[in-house]
Amino acid sequence: MRLKSTKADQGTEGSLLELLLPVARLLIGDGMGIDKLVHAAKRAYLRAAVENVLPDGHRINVSRLSVATGMTRKEISTLLRGSRDKSRGNVDSQRRGEQRALRVLRGWSSDPRFQSHSGRPGSLQYRGSTKSFTYLVKLYGGDVTPKAVQRELERMGLIELTRGGGLRLRATRKSAGIEAYQISDLARLFEDFAFAVMRPKANVESPSFFGFKDSTVPSMSDAAFFMSRFSRRAAALLEDFEEWSGGRDSATTGSQDAAGVRVGLGVYLLRSGHMAATDTAVKTRNRRDRAVSQKPRK
Repeated sequence: MRLKSTKADQGTEGSLLELLLPVARLLIGDGMGIDKLVHAAKRAYLRAAVENVLPDGHRINVSRLSVATGMTRKEISTLLRGSRDKSRGNVDSQRRGEQRALRVLRGWSSDPRFQSHSGRPGSLQYRGSTKSFTYLVKLYGGDVTPKAVQRELERMGLIELTRGGGLRLRATRKSAGIEAYQISDLARLFEDFAFAVMRPKANVESPSFFGFKDSTVPSMSDAAFFMSRFSRRAAALLEDFEEWSGGRDSATTGSQDAAGVRVGLGVYLLRSGHMAATDTAVKTRNRRDRAVSQKPRK
């Protein structure tokens, strides 16, 4: 057996660092210490080992899991006891509610149809065919009711009622837990994203499509134009998917699978903060230079 080279290990460690950096930023922003990340990583390693190392239907083998994960048998036993002690029913139900609410929240924040003229999430009337909370939930919430999403967002401390009876995002949101919800949302999306990005196995007949394009534009106005133009296209694509998937229950195209086959697509737009920081620095330097030049000479 040939061991990995030190150079390869260093490259893997560097990639893992970049992978964990966004999560670390969220944790630090929420005031969490590294102990929570380490504990979660151990639980994730254990779950992956149970799924991939132990044959289906076999009993848990602590020694084998210890070899596969690099953790001690005592650590494995402690983590297994902790997993058994937690009741999963209510937790899973609450997590599904959070996920649906977060999808609606993301659409509210990114879809230009629900934004104000300044590009911020706009206040929405509860009912209406366009620019309403019910229409927002219809597009992004799936098969949940607007009232259920409203209650979940209120529980999370993210929305409030307007004087006119509509809804708006809170100007000062609850600081406790908001980053944790972002992590929950990231966790839900990351598994699908990783599955699409990773190279497919040779025996996969129809690998998932993955494509990504980026470019460096010369100004912030170009970046703003990009966000305006392509966010509308992205929203239209997702709406098209919702209309297509909504009719699949009654469609009879080919043999049906009792368990169903999950399909989906994802769209995300990005705008780096580097240019904004650079512009701010340039403007600050220019103001400082003008102030120095305007000082009376002695």
